[in-house]
Amino acid sequence: MQYLPIAFEQLEFSRSLLNCRIKGKINIDEVDNAINKNQDGPLKTLKNNLTITFGAAAITLNRVREELNIPLPETIDSENDQCVSLIYQIRNAFAHDIAEPKWWITKERFRREYRFGRMHFDLTDLHGTAFNYEHIHGIDTFFCIKEYFENEFDIFYYPRN
Repeated sequence: MQYLPIAFEQLEFSRSLLNCRIKGKINIDEVDNAINKNQDGPLKTLKNNLTITFGAAAITLNRVREELNIPLPETIDSENDQCVSLIYQIRNAFAHDIAEPKWWITKERFRREYRFGRMHFDLTDLHGTAFNYEHIHGIDTFFCIKEYFENEFDIFYYPRN
């Protein structure tokens, strides 16, 4: 659980770095030679970095659920049931292939609409589809999902020593 804030800080950093590149605020000539020098290389590398950090954050968020012994519900009734089930489905998309995530919704009970807080998601027909941030209404919404989860399950973080 202690790594959840770090995972989401890394995600925010990756997103900021990509946005800086898109806005031309990163001088490619000053970037380490490890990134391909052609113009598509650095952008592709930054997009891949965002995907990987998003996946790591999703896997970490689900891991917190496991550490708190919050089970996946057999029947998805409450808003909290929907939240943990959605987190698990996002995790699945990245756990099977973090570089090219796809929705991996094998159990029928998870192929549904999710509503909790003021959020709404439709995973009804996404099994096997390439993951797209717009399926969850963007990266900002993922931060909202995390916040809802933390608030509903009273998750507090203590400073690391």
